Amino acid sequence: MRLSKSPILSLVVLAACVACASTGTSSSGPKTRTSSPDYVTSIEIAATPASNAYELVSRLRPRWLQTQGAGSLSGSVRTQVVAVYVDGVRVGAKEGLRSISASSVKTMQYYDAARAATILHEVGSEAIAGAIVITTTRIQ
Repeated sequence: MRLSKSPILSLVVLAACVACASTGTSSSGPKTRTSSPDYVTSIEIAATPASNAYELVSRLRPRWLQTQGAGSLSGSVRTQVVAVYVDGVRVGAKEGLRSISASSVKTMQYYDAARAATILHEVGSEAIAGAIVITTTRIQ
C-alpha cells in the first residue's frame, strides 16, 4: 500500500501557514499610548494633583527638568535649556511650564537633545538639553 505525498505535503503547507499567521488582535479604534519614561498619559495627568504643568512634570517625571552645562571649544560652559512646546508651538524654557494650567494638559512627551533636533524644526543650533512637548485638551 502506497501513501500519496500530496495530502502530507498539503498538511505541512497548511501547518506552516497557520504558524506564520499573526496571533495579534485587530482593533478598529485609535491606538492609545502607554506610559513610559518619556511619555505621560492623560490617565496619569488626571490622577496627579497639580495646579500647573511644571508641578505635573516635577511629580511625574522630574528627570525631564534636569539641565546640564555644555562645554565649548573656548573652555567656557553654557547652560543648556529644556525647550517647551505646547500644541506644536515653542513657548520658551521649562519655567514656562508654570503658566500652563494642569487641567488643560492632555499628554506630555520628552525628547532628548538629539531627537528634539531632528523632530522639532525650531531648535536649530541652540544648545538644548531636551524638549518637553505638551498636547492640550483645546479643540483645534
